[in-house]
Amino acid sequence: MFSVANFGHFWRRDRVKFGTRGRGNAGSLVGYYGPLKNPAKVEFAEQIGVYVLYAENREVIYVGQAGSGNRRLLSRLRTHTRDHLRDRWTYFSWFGLRQHNVSELYKDAPGGLSDKQKPETKFSGSNSDALDELEAVLIQLFEPRLTRRSSNWKDTQEFRQWDESLESVDEEEGEEE
Repeated sequence: MFSVANFGHFWRRDRVKFGTRGRGNAGSLVGYYGPLKNPAKVEFAEQIGVYVLYAENREVIYVGQAGSGNRRLLSRLRTHTRDHLRDRWTYFSWFGLRQHNVSELYKDAPGGLSDKQKPETKFSGSNSDALDELEAVLIQLFEPRLTRRSSNWKDTQEFRQWDESLESVDEEEGEEE
């Protein structure tokens, strides 16, 4: 099957931890799903798939892929903070092929990605399945106003972007109960 395992839509560039040079400063690209009280966090820095960069007005300005060679999602995004696109994008969306390891999900430490899905991994499935997933990606990206149906995802999970400011929201929500 075509197999988009998860995605993040309209994540903010200014919330990404791009990291710095040197050991242990690789950066981070954490997403979450579930309630803020107990979110399931996953580290997507090593994700493979496709991504889209948007200008401030949410105009699509660039489409690329992560996973060719050793260039994974965070690495590709970091490159675009230094190249000819550096001042042109504010948001990004990504569609990843690597599933997350549910058994590794912890509240305080993000889970990882499966080692089974690699750029060279083959997939199988029907053309109909591939068309459904490709259509779902395009509907999610462009949100066409005349398309009446929503994205036709089967086993694909959406992640929201995590940042530390959500931890204080979590604490405030916990006090209300």
